[in-house]
Amino acid sequence: MRQNKEIWVGVILTALLGFLLLFVHGRSVRDSESSRFHLYAQFSKADGLMNGADVRMAGMRIGEVAGQSLSDGYLVRVAFAFDKPVQIPVDSSVSIETDGLLGSKHIEILPGGDEDMLNSGDTIEYTQDSLILSELLEKVNMYMKDKKEKEAASVSGADYQDREDME
Repeated sequence: MRQNKEIWVGVILTALLGFLLLFVHGRSVRDSESSRFHLYAQFSKADGLMNGADVRMAGMRIGEVAGQSLSDGYLVRVAFAFDKPVQIPVDSSVSIETDGLLGSKHIEILPGGDEDMLNSGDTIEYTQDSLILSELLEKVNMYMKDKKEKEAASVSGADYQDREDME
């Protein structure tokens, strides 16, 4: 009987300690999130961009992608989070880049020349969408096909002209 009580007391204390740890951890995450510097941008396509992806300026990691959502105009609204305020001119642009040919996607911020800086919560207006390799290959394929058809048409037209000249 006494052993059962000791087991129950141990279970209850362990559960209370677990709840206390979760509470403290949740509070520290909320506090750190509210003290972060946030910027936003809207893209037509954000294929392959994942939450947690790097945000870079001049090739250096300065933040991360904090979230993505679909806006009213069917654009992808991407949130960027920085641990400390970053000096980014108002006329800066942002693009979705790929590491290498088939690497992961990241955000690259290209600073503008304006003297006014973006504040936390502002939206970067100038954006460039993600380049999708399959779409690029399809465009190259269509270009090559058109070029081949034009060459074939010009060769058959030249053959016809040569025959008329011989007669």
